[in-house]
Amino acid sequence: MGITIATKLDRDPETGSYSAERMQRSLAESRERLGLEVIPLLYLHDPERISYEEAFAEDGPVRALVAMKERGDATSIGISGGPAPMLQHYVETGLFDAVITHNRYTLVDRSADDLIEAAVSRGLAVVNAAVYGGGALARWPQPATTYAYQTAHPDVVRAVAAMGEVCDRHGVSLAAAALQFSTRDPRITTTVVGAHTADHVKRFVADDQVDIPASLFEELEALAPPGDVWLDPPGSTWPR
Repeated sequence: MGITIATKLDRDPETGSYSAERMQRSLAESRERLGLEVIPLLYLHDPERISYEEAFAEDGPVRALVAMKERGDATSIGISGGPAPMLQHYVETGLFDAVITHNRYTLVDRSADDLIEAAVSRGLAVVNAAVYGGGALARWPQPATTYAYQTAHPDVVRAVAAMGEVCDRHGVSLAAAALQFSTRDPRITTTVVGAHTADHVKRFVADDQVDIPASLFEELEALAPPGDVWLDPPGSTWPR
């Protein structure tokens, strides 16, 4: 088992700038904190905050990130953000080695499925984050009230409850099923979960080792909410 250290280039926290100069400062900040001259995997973070034109401009963050790889400041580069259609646009440029998607490939939201297919077909590593949807799938039997940091759609609330009841009947936690939905998918390179303590890490490892029959996932699949309530419904484009 190996370890890859990854970090992100981010906008200026005060001005919101994604200029090449800001990206260089963000790289310097990461180097200082990590104690590394060469970053093994460097992502551009949340480019949905700017337009494609700004992102790909001569003084924009994409050119800056590509230049960092070309100079040897980073071994590999990636794209990380929210809207799946936007991320797919970046993936299809052929410039990136990895992509992070969050909240969009879970038991109750499949927005990133086309993105994942596009990434895998181009040889990118796929990192799937927020597999619990911000906690909605981790707190059962507590009812879900939010999903992906916003009020949950009623169909999502009902789906989480129904899935929790099915998991209970099988003697499996909904949290374990939500985690393995991602870790069992051969297209997913890495699954990201939020851990605050060592006990959290131990629990995640234990949940990933639970023996869950394929038949349970078939039942859960039948309970998934319709695509029109996903974060990025089928047919979505970016910008919206």
